[in-house]
Amino acid sequence: MYTTPRNISVLITRLIVPGLLILPFIGCEEKATGPDESEFPEKLAPYETFYDATTFKNKRDDLIDQIPDDAIVVVTTNDIYLRNGDVDYDFRPASTFFYLTGFEEPNAVAVIRKKGLAIDESELVMFVEERDARYIQWLGPVYGPEGVVGYFGADSAYEYGQFGSLIGSYLAGGAYQSVYANLEANQDVADAFYSAVADTPEVVSVDPIVDELRVIKSAIEISSIQKAVDVSVQAFTEAMEAIEPGMYEYEVEALFDYILRLNGCSRPAFPTMVASGANINTLHYDANQGQMSDGDLVLIDFGAEYGYYAADITRTLPVNGTYSPEQATIYEIVLEVHQTALDMAAPGVSYYGLYVFGRDMMLDRLLEKGIISGNKADILASGTFRQYIPAGLAHPVGLDPHDPFPPEESGDKILKENMVLAFEPHIYLYAGDPTVDEDYWNVSARI
Repeated sequence: MYTTPRNISVLITRLIVPGLLILPFIGCEEKATGPDESEFPEKLAPYETFYDATTFKNKRDDLIDQIPDDAIVVVTTNDIYLRNGDVDYDFRPASTFFYLTGFEEPNAVAVIRKKGLAIDESELVMFVEERDARYIQWLGPVYGPEGVVGYFGADSAYEYGQFGSLIGSYLAGGAYQSVYANLEANQDVADAFYSAVADTPEVVSVDPIVDELRVIKSAIEISSIQKAVDVSVQAFTEAMEAIEPGMYEYEVEALFDYILRLNGCSRPAFPTMVASGANINTLHYDANQGQMSDGDLVLIDFGAEYGYYAADITRTLPVNGTYSPEQATIYEIVLEVHQTALDMAAPGVSYYGLYVFGRDMMLDRLLEKGIISGNKADILASGTFRQYIPAGLAHPVGLDPHDPFPPEESGDKILKENMVLAFEPHIYLYAGDPTVDEDYWNVSARI
């Protein structure tokens, strides 16, 4: 039987700013509210990322080595999207663009090409925003072309608006027969490209090649992921101490957001999921509006983003601190598969082989304990196992919560050294399913 740590302190007391003044009505006494600072979680470490020009240069060299000599690369960052009125959505650079440049400002394009036909080395030409004094007053400074050359190691750089004319001149001579690009990331850049290029050469998606490169993580990337994991673990630890019957799912999400900001992270890596009661059976539930009841399970799926690199952690907890016998049984099955998969994971191991092993182990345990009915061979042949195990066993984590994992030529996916994966075995048992023992309806778990 598993129990979670308990803490009688109420969640909301963790979220009020120490020393916050409540302005009084006339005749009321002014007083300060909020917990003592000692009740607040400690900041893990100062948030700090650094730019290593050599690392990004090596990535571009690797890319250039994968494309024909008569090809050129055009990668752009995400567009800025209007949220409402004159308010934009929070900007995040396109993962492919950031992976090759490390540049995080909007309104940017990178052109990457070989420095010469006999030189197996990349040249980086950047097009970035340049702001006059009025825009700096409103929006703040940017690196500009000069800063991109000086800090980010671009060979040359120009103002963003010059992209159309210069890419047209690059392609006008016919030296490049194909363009590898991610133009779908930014419609303005795509429009400028096609307007400027009279005889458009073949445009090929650059993403599949970059996806292959992203599979193996550098030491800097692994360090960023580890920091994202550290922040996420702290958030889960605080949540385990705070959760109690009567709390709302959004209160737990607020605690996670607080831990994020406390440690300098700008955002979660994906929408936080706090799913209790029947909500637990919606795989990507993120409304987070339900009230947690005594006896409920709550499934939390959360990951911090640190330096644009993601963590992805899921835990299934009892709201009252103690699993019921049925909840403990399902949790223990999933935990066993999780630990077994971690023990088996190693370079050279087939991901599909791991998935099948984990899937079969969970089905075996469910059938052995009489939790589900039926014949294993029939369940597998009909595909009905997906009503209990609807998703995969693991996925890579990196710039995206689900980082690329291209299959080999054989069609298999092979684990490699310095890959980073999140393992998340799961069992979902739905109310009303006639193949599931009624005592286990709505008893689900993911780790």
